[in-house]
Amino acid sequence: MTFFSHTERISSMITRGIALIGLALLLLLALGTVLDVLLRWLFNSPIVGLADTYTMFMALVIASCFPLCIYKRGNVTIRFIGNILGPRVKNILDAFGNLITLIVFALMAWQLWLHTDQIARDGESTWVLSWPVSPWWRVVTILIIICTPVTFVTLIQYMKAALRKKNSSDQSISSSVSAKEGNK
Repeated sequence: MTFFSHTERISSMITRGIALIGLALLLLLALGTVLDVLLRWLFNSPIVGLADTYTMFMALVIASCFPLCIYKRGNVTIRFIGNILGPRVKNILDAFGNLITLIVFALMAWQLWLHTDQIARDGESTWVLSWPVSPWWRVVTILIIICTPVTFVTLIQYMKAALRKKNSSDQSISSSVSAKEGNK
C-alpha cells in the first residue's frame, strides 16, 4: 500500500466519521423538534431554549458534511467543456477547480478562526440559555480546516490523472471515482 492510498483511506474514514456525527446531531435536532411540538400541543409547555441550540447545531451539521462532500467529489461541477475536450482536459479542469476549492476553504477557515476569536473576546452567548457561542464556532472552524487537507488529497488525485500518459488511462478521475464507489 502506497503512502497516498493509505492517506486516501484515512481521509475516507475520517470524513465518514465526521459526517456520521453530523447526521447524529441532525437526528437529535429532529427529535428535539418533535418533542418540543408534542410538549407544546399536550401541555402548552415548550422546551425552554431549544431555539438557542438550533443555530449552533445546524452550523455543526452543515460543516460536518463538507469534508465528505469534498472527498466524494459531491461539489457542484460543470463538466461539459471537459467532456468535449477529453479526459485529460477534464482532469486538468477538475484539478483547477479543486485548487480554487482548496483556496476558498483555506481562506474560509482563516476568517472563521478570526471571527471565532472575536466572538470569544466579546463573550457572546445564547439569549435564553446563556451558553457561550465561541466553542461551537471553534468546532465549526476545525471542521472547515479539515476540508483543506481533504481537498489537497483530491487535488493530487486529479493532478496525477492529468499528468498520466494518454495511453495508460483514457478515463477521467471523476469517472473512476464513481466506478470505485460503486464497487464498495
